[in-house]
Amino acid sequence: MNPDSNPNPPPAWPRLHSPQAEVIAYLAARSLPCPRCGYDLHALTTATCPECAEPLELRLSSAKVNFGWLIVAMAPGCFSGVAALFVSIPIVVSIWHGYAPGSSGVPWPIIAADIFGYSSAASLILIYRRRAEILSRPRRQQAAFAGIIWAIHVAAFFLVLVGLWLST
Repeated sequence: MNPDSNPNPPPAWPRLHSPQAEVIAYLAARSLPCPRCGYDLHALTTATCPECAEPLELRLSSAKVNFGWLIVAMAPGCFSGVAALFVSIPIVVSIWHGYAPGSSGVPWPIIAADIFGYSSAASLILIYRRRAEILSRPRRQQAAFAGIIWAIHVAAFFLVLVGLWLST
């Protein structure tokens, strides 16, 4: 028997001409709420919610996406970015009053930590833009990715502490 020939092929779904027509056909016999406003979309004539004008589309998705490791990976960057913003205020005020970085003004490890904080916050943009790829990885790889990010941040924190200790 030929492996390509299936004695019981699956039923063929009718091919519709456009994604909008597929949405209309799907909702013709169903009473589903609009994902944005909750309006009942039963028997629509267009693939747009008549209540809030949300464009509608059919797509497959995972029943449950686990964002846990992604959030764990993004947390240090969020904290570092906010901390860098607040640390920038005394740095700018110190420079404004004429203190050179590293002199009697702001110690160089604080400036280095501020630069690291902004860089860390900028990395959030990259992580956010690659979130689908990160979430598609096995959970062990996601955990390893988050662990590496945390290790980098903990190491940077201790380097700042050592730099402060050595600069005094």
